[in-house]
Amino acid sequence: MINELDMPTVLFLQKTSYIAGAMTLGYLRVTSTESRGVGLLAASFVVLAGGSTLAGHAEIHPALYGPLSLINIVLAVLGYCLLGLAFIVISNPDRKINTALVLIPAALTLATGLITAFHLNNTYRATTFTFLGCLTMAATAVVVYLDAHREPLPIRKLVAAILAAASLLSLIMSLEFWFGTFPLLDVASGFFLMILSKFVLAIAIVIFVSERQHMKIRHLADHDALTGLHNRRFFNANAPRQPLRGDAILYLDIDHFKQLNDRWGHAAGDEVLATMARAVQSILPQSALLARHGGEEFIVFLPARAGDALLHAERIRQAVAELRYPTLGTEMTVTTSIGIARVVQEHSELSDLCREADRALYLAKAAGRNRVCDAELNSAPENCRRSA
Repeated sequence: MINELDMPTVLFLQKTSYIAGAMTLGYLRVTSTESRGVGLLAASFVVLAGGSTLAGHAEIHPALYGPLSLINIVLAVLGYCLLGLAFIVISNPDRKINTALVLIPAALTLATGLITAFHLNNTYRATTFTFLGCLTMAATAVVVYLDAHREPLPIRKLVAAILAAASLLSLIMSLEFWFGTFPLLDVASGFFLMILSKFVLAIAIVIFVSERQHMKIRHLADHDALTGLHNRRFFNANAPRQPLRGDAILYLDIDHFKQLNDRWGHAAGDEVLATMARAVQSILPQSALLARHGGEEFIVFLPARAGDALLHAERIRQAVAELRYPTLGTEMTVTTSIGIARVVQEHSELSDLCREADRALYLAKAAGRNRVCDAELNSAPENCRRSA
């Protein structure tokens, strides 16, 4: 089937695929909140469609062959530069790039064409077009792949692979154009495969953006917006239902938080919560699971391998007491009370362990606050004492 294609058919397919891709990407740009770079990709498809249209007109209007072929190659360079820039931005929307830079290669191509008239030679023009596509897609494939360490989307490797395959295809075509022989792919078949690769890329980008949105929605569902910590829902879903012997739960509660809000305002309370969350997170080992349980209360799951829960709790208590809040005044100090419960027998339930830790927290507050209370060691408030 592919060998039966002729160039007019291929050029028609090229224009229609670019337009279809641009319309799909344009719709995604308008409807998606995670679409930075998608508009550039749609623009690249429009520019490449324009270049393809002019290439067809140049063949049927000999009198206009010179200017149309020059505009064609300039638009091809601009389109590929936009395409490469679009993928770089889509891969990492936080990346800062000056979009106007894509005009420089197009301007240089225009100047070179006016000086040398290289565009009048089909071999030079086709080789330039395909080799530029090779370089652009190879570079963007590397960028998309390397950005996986920052954002490990499942679709990312597929997009990088499609770009790499398109780059290889363009390299084969550029070499065949340069040497004037087509042992692997004839012109029509090569261009058809290049069109197909662009169409597949457009679909992959739709999936790419959708996956990113899904991950952000999931992040919002699993994290507390103020502190950035995991929330109660995530904690309940990920802490083991039946902790092992030696595992522990820590309940942390900021002392006199209501009075703090009443005196300093809710903005001050928010700053205290966020600052305390960062401090506690930095102290805990990586194996611990910290979450905001609600209000001014935090919960920690400590596996037995993390070490002595009482030692970790006391380090947290001391660190919180030493925190300062420059924007709220140097006299501002905050303390926390902590309750600990450990698994002492097999087949214990997480809910029971949390209940015991909550009881220990109550004992710590009843004993005067700013202290750690162990549910296993302390049965009365007067037995809870500060370690320092």
